[in-house]
Amino acid sequence: MGPATLICPLCNDKVDRLVYAYHLGGERQVLERIRLNHPGWAENDGICHRCVDYYHTEIVILQRILPEIGPHFPVKSADDFIILPTGLRLNADQRFTGKNITICFIDSGFYPHPDLVSSHNRIKAAVDISRAYQYDFLNSSGNSGNDAWHGTMTSVVCAGDGYLSNGLYKGIACDAELVLLKVQDQQGAITTDNIVKALQWVLDNYKQYHIRIVNISLGSEETGSFRESRIDKLAEELIAKGILVVAAVGNDEQGMIRSPANSPNVITVGGMDDENKLASSNRLYHSSFGRTPDDIQKPELIAPAIWLAAPILPGTEEYTESGMLHELLKGSETEETAANRSNIVSRLQTGKYISKYYMHVDGTSFAAPIVSAVLAQLLEANPELTPSAAREILFSTAKRVEGFPAERQGFGAIQPKKALLKALRNQHISPPEQSPLVNTRNKVVEFYVHNDWATEISLAGSFNNWAEDELPLEPGRHGAWKISIPILKPGRYYYKFHVDQSCWLEDVNNPMREPDGFNGFNSVLLINPQ
Repeated sequence: MGPATLICPLCNDKVDRLVYAYHLGGERQVLERIRLNHPGWAENDGICHRCVDYYHTEIVILQRILPEIGPHFPVKSADDFIILPTGLRLNADQRFTGKNITICFIDSGFYPHPDLVSSHNRIKAAVDISRAYQYDFLNSSGNSGNDAWHGTMTSVVCAGDGYLSNGLYKGIACDAELVLLKVQDQQGAITTDNIVKALQWVLDNYKQYHIRIVNISLGSEETGSFRESRIDKLAEELIAKGILVVAAVGNDEQGMIRSPANSPNVITVGGMDDENKLASSNRLYHSSFGRTPDDIQKPELIAPAIWLAAPILPGTEEYTESGMLHELLKGSETEETAANRSNIVSRLQTGKYISKYYMHVDGTSFAAPIVSAVLAQLLEANPELTPSAAREILFSTAKRVEGFPAERQGFGAIQPKKALLKALRNQHISPPEQSPLVNTRNKVVEFYVHNDWATEISLAGSFNNWAEDELPLEPGRHGAWKISIPILKPGRYYYKFHVDQSCWLEDVNNPMREPDGFNGFNSVLLINPQ
């Protein structure tokens, strides 16, 4: 009687049985590929089904049935992608692509990448803030250096159409139009002054270019109050003009929240790690988080921040190396060159090259553009959305990653399809710009919440001993609920909304919040002495 389990001679995994009978058709090519990689293996040694699938996938890739993106990631079948496209991993609705929405990127520099210009040039303006607003810098000779790397990647992750990947690695906002503002100077520095100039340029020109979203995947050295920051003041002014501002929170769990990510109405984005799987229990990325000097908890949202396909900057050493390695990989099909194959694959893995033209990247710099792309979807679906309404939609539809504290992820992982469905309700009433509103003239505090499905909502907090049914909200049109209570004595209060006697909701319109000890937040109400 044989052993209960067997060991596959290729992968060394324990399996119930091994395959010894092979077809003379497609699996003959698989056998040849196995021998190429394992010269000592013989057919009567057997192989597990998973290894058969793996090498069959390699054959499919070589036949260009799947994109040519490398054999060195753990693919289990020909239906798997090597690196999951962003829209697929977030289950985004592909019917909305950011069409007629303009996104402005403020970043180190840019390159006119084929994913942005080859099918249709969607770059409406490119301005070098560091050189006295030099226009059309993309056509100058000085745009192909490493200063263009970061901005090229952020803009393509958001709005690339996947031209060089046959549409595989397209961004969620693949039809959006772009304005690109370069802020890295000739000494390689990104200064607060240049970020300020870029935001001022947007303020002066947003109407001309119809800018609806500003994405900032970099930060200044400012870590103080948003009230004292030139960057934050301009960001809040843009938001008041109807422009959404999205910022990356940073990649250091111990780091400070810098401008403009510390501003109350800027959508600040942290990162999550879905391990490049569709069915995975997500983890959190090592994003910055915490309270700002103004007692505002950041970030508000998280989005994928690792295992993201991004373009390799043309003209760089990485671009040359990736192309060379993939050509060598094609030529490593004979026994004479098989010995070099493992070295080639190892270098591809080290360089993170997933194809000749793409690599995988990580950082909240790339999570923020994903949120900007989803916002472009919402604005395409409902152009009348205000920044406060769009923020409320994103925050109220987000889903927290279980097992991780709320302060690290805000309202949780972005849910593009749920947010889009909420935005499609054309009669969505915009929330007040300030929530709750302390009305000293009428001596009341006004609370607001949007909920389309509730039958009853009540307000509860530290000011009424968290009584669940004492302060019912009044329902209004299109899911708007509100209540006014007499103004309270000066102090700090905590509150939530109790919905249908079954669940508690935070006030997503209030940037002031504290962890409640139950993987959520209590919203904070401050009553200052008059």
